Amino acid sequence: MLKRLNIFLSLVGFLIAGFSAYKMSELKLWSNYPLFLFIGLWIGLVLLYDYFFNNNNQDSNKLLFYSALSGLLLSIGFPPYGLTPLLFIGFVPLFFIQEECDKKGKSSLFYIYNSFVLWNIYTTYWVSNAALLPGVVAIWLNALFMLVPWYLSVWVGRKKPILQSLSFVSFWCCFELLHLHWEISWPWLNLGNAWSALPSWIQWYEYTGTFGGTFWILLLNVFIFSLFFKKNSHLIQFFPRLFSTTSKKVLLVLSIIFLPLVFSIIRFYTYVPTGRYGEVCLVQPNYEPHFEKFSVPEIDQITRLGRLAEASMSQQTKFVVFPETCFGDAGGPIRSDKLTIDNRIILLYDFIETHFFVPIVMGLTTINFLEANSNSKFKRISPKTKQEFEIANSAVMLRDRQEQVKVYNKSKLVPGAEIFPYKDFLPFLSPIVDKLNGSTSGLATQNDRTVFENNGYKIAPVICYESIYGDYMRGYMKNGAQAIFVMTNDGWWDDTPGYKQHMAYSKLRAIEFRKPVVRSANTGISCFIDAKGTVGKALGYNIKSAITQGISFSDETTFYCKYGDLIAYTCLIISILTVLFRTYLIWNK
Repeated sequence: MLKRLNIFLSLVGFLIAGFSAYKMSELKLWSNYPLFLFIGLWIGLVLLYDYFFNNNNQDSNKLLFYSALSGLLLSIGFPPYGLTPLLFIGFVPLFFIQEECDKKGKSSLFYIYNSFVLWNIYTTYWVSNAALLPGVVAIWLNALFMLVPWYLSVWVGRKKPILQSLSFVSFWCCFELLHLHWEISWPWLNLGNAWSALPSWIQWYEYTGTFGGTFWILLLNVFIFSLFFKKNSHLIQFFPRLFSTTSKKVLLVLSIIFLPLVFSIIRFYTYVPTGRYGEVCLVQPNYEPHFEKFSVPEIDQITRLGRLAEASMSQQTKFVVFPETCFGDAGGPIRSDKLTIDNRIILLYDFIETHFFVPIVMGLTTINFLEANSNSKFKRISPKTKQEFEIANSAVMLRDRQEQVKVYNKSKLVPGAEIFPYKDFLPFLSPIVDKLNGSTSGLATQNDRTVFENNGYKIAPVICYESIYGDYMRGYMKNGAQAIFVMTNDGWWDDTPGYKQHMAYSKLRAIEFRKPVVRSANTGISCFIDAKGTVGKALGYNIKSAITQGISFSDETTFYCKYGDLIAYTCLIISILTVLFRTYLIWNK
């Protein structure tokens, strides 16, 4: 009976995948169909594998159920679902799986990987709306990376079982730290990000950053499993008096949950944002990026931006904010050294001079021509003129046509689309990157975080993907930024959870630095977020409009701004010591 059900469900999965692929072939925009394509295909493959290689017995089905349950719990803990507290038990089913497999001397790899793949699919399938194959790579490769901290903790625990669960916390934090700093950077599913759905719960991020949320989740998973579900728990054996009764166990878990929560709630209702008041106008032009934005004449785009801003701004407005890459593609990139004489920029200066001289902060695609034989790692060579040049995804502030324009180049780049990770070590992948419409040269970046200033108001010009990097954005605050302006174009993902997650993550930056966030998104969500992570005025998805709101430009410096990801680096030290200790035990058998 089980074998027949297995084959039937496998066929259903393949049918769902086939139908989804058929619908995607008919549609210009895929919306949520990649979810059903990936889920159907993966379920079909997993069940077939289980049928042929795991004998499809009751034990295997139980472990598959635990695996799927963990994938689901970890997924719905992230925005926009908002069931973040479920992450406190998200890894518990995986601990069950590992314990069962260890007892029977079999590998847990199939079940653990299945859970991580499901988590990645449910939460980030929408990436494939920008490009299908890179989305597939992101999902299955990131799930593979997640196996590393898991099996490092299993390896450590073979000699000292009490270290397995506890070292899992430090190894996973190290994994998330790596994802923030290496070139294959994809920290979207860092566990601390999930709390963006409940900003009132994590006001203490001003001290810990997102790693405080990650540590909170991991620690509770370890304690809940070890205290209530694990037989012969080494944690209980190690602290017999502390965990001698069920009431003591419950009290410990509730304390770990409620002490940070109570502190956060009190801080949320008592914290008062400080700073200098200023009014900001943000514009959402709403051009669909796949088939519309880069084909519409740029003069029409400039006209729309101007009319929308004009209807919302006033003489009291301190900044007008336009989204990422407003233009510079359809009409060609704008020379970064000759911005003020570009016809498109001249039109915007005309607008500024007839509208109270309010500066415009916006995103552009820029080009910088280089000297011959430049050593820039971002250089490209024109096939016709042989001229060397760089392309950048830039932010500028336009204020006075007589002054030199400050330019900031986006420096946290999307792997594949904007940067070819480790191209010096993987040159053989260049043809594949070209086929995926990526760039083997990448976009030009810069080392320092540029801050824009107007009459004492200082802002951090943050471009799209950069807004999910807390430690990276500390550079802006250290350079004096009093507010965060995020310019983005989230329409690549269509109407899926992607743009909602991206907006939610901006709340984390507001809390970490106690700075207001002004978010201008091409297709939405454009909004104002205060220093407590609360969303004020907002424009929903697929709306053409502009809104204005006052914000507090703050000079406050938080503990996190000063010291960064201390939790992560502490875990890095612990992980190194743990590995050394495990190695020592191997050498001294």
